[in-house]
Amino acid sequence: MNETMAFRDLAKTALGNLGRHKVRTGLSAVGVTVGILTIVTMVSLGVGVQQETVRTFQSAGLEQVRVHPATEERTDLGAVAWPKRTVIITPALVEEMRARDDVLEAHPREFTPWGANISLQIEGKAIQVSVGDFHWGLSDPFSIQPEIVAGRELAQDARGEIVISARALRELGYEDEEFADVVGREVALVLKEPRGEMKEFPFRVVGVLETVYGVEAGYFGTHISLDDMMDINIWWYNDPDLLEHEGYDELVIRAASLEDVDEIVAVLEERGYEVESLRMMLDVMNKAMIVLETMLGSIGGLALFVAAIGIANTMVMSVYERTREIGILKAVGASPGDIRLLFVAESSLIGLLGGVVGTIVGWLLGLGLNAAFLAYLRWQELPVTGTFFVVTGWLVALALGFAIVVGLLAGLYPAARAARLDPLEALRYE
Repeated sequence: MNETMAFRDLAKTALGNLGRHKVRTGLSAVGVTVGILTIVTMVSLGVGVQQETVRTFQSAGLEQVRVHPATEERTDLGAVAWPKRTVIITPALVEEMRARDDVLEAHPREFTPWGANISLQIEGKAIQVSVGDFHWGLSDPFSIQPEIVAGRELAQDARGEIVISARALRELGYEDEEFADVVGREVALVLKEPRGEMKEFPFRVVGVLETVYGVEAGYFGTHISLDDMMDINIWWYNDPDLLEHEGYDELVIRAASLEDVDEIVAVLEERGYEVESLRMMLDVMNKAMIVLETMLGSIGGLALFVAAIGIANTMVMSVYERTREIGILKAVGASPGDIRLLFVAESSLIGLLGGVVGTIVGWLLGLGLNAAFLAYLRWQELPVTGTFFVVTGWLVALALGFAIVVGLLAGLYPAARAARLDPLEALRYE
């Protein structure tokens, strides 16, 4: 008998033996199915979330680097005050970064003072707002970018210009069709210090910004230029030389390529700046996702452990029921290795059957859960799309291989027990 025929006969005999007790075989396979189903569903969730995260970061631009001033450590005595800056972002640093061949853009940023009370006044109406120096093209990976619905974008170096959110105008009583009429009007940002002093900064509206869920949530936004933001901070801190003393609040750099990001980060960190990049964040998130996938997969691993016990029980019962048959096989020339191989093959087939069914059901369950999840987000009016359950080729191969290995391991003890049976005692067994 050649090796191919031997394998074919082995498979045929194993399938025939399992077919004698279809219900018991099916129940043993169900345990594997549940374990593989859990692994495929859980790990596909981790893979899908990781892929969507990578896609989001890539669309935002992994070449982006954010630089912050170095500060002293916060102490209990200074818990209510911002720590002193020890390494500041100077205009010279900005120009140096812009001059580098591996840097495409470098934009300094200023933020409004923490706790500042700022109101927007327009045509005798007023509303409390937030103020930001909005840079077009510098995207945030965790939000959908807003768009201009009236007027134009804010010019980089323009003074006295302001872009107002559509949400703020609606709160003030303006209809959407009136947004275009607001463009060109004179407005004012009024700051009020805790000590009661007030300062009015005049602006001309050049655009209206439509915000979406997740952007400026909870307040109404306005955007002005960097120079105007600096004027506000100079008045607030009463320091005409604020830029020289404190520098910029942040510097956003866009590198020419991903390979250049590491070098730029290294240069800035060596000088003592606090640096973060989307690539660094993505690397950390990828490591976290690997841990998450392992944890999710381990849940299915527990189910497979229980399934392995069930397969072992099935095969041990099969040894008892087929003791006389095993004796006959040994009497006609079957070796202990042949007997062992037959029982291992049967247990492996149970694992394979459960693995195939579990993988298919896990894939279908993932599709259903993904559709339900997206439907829920649409119902909640959240602008989120994507595939969060992804079954890859390697996941299918891993699931099937794992199922077969579980079946094989579960069958080792029953197979060894069958191989050790004395043929004469087996023939006498009733």
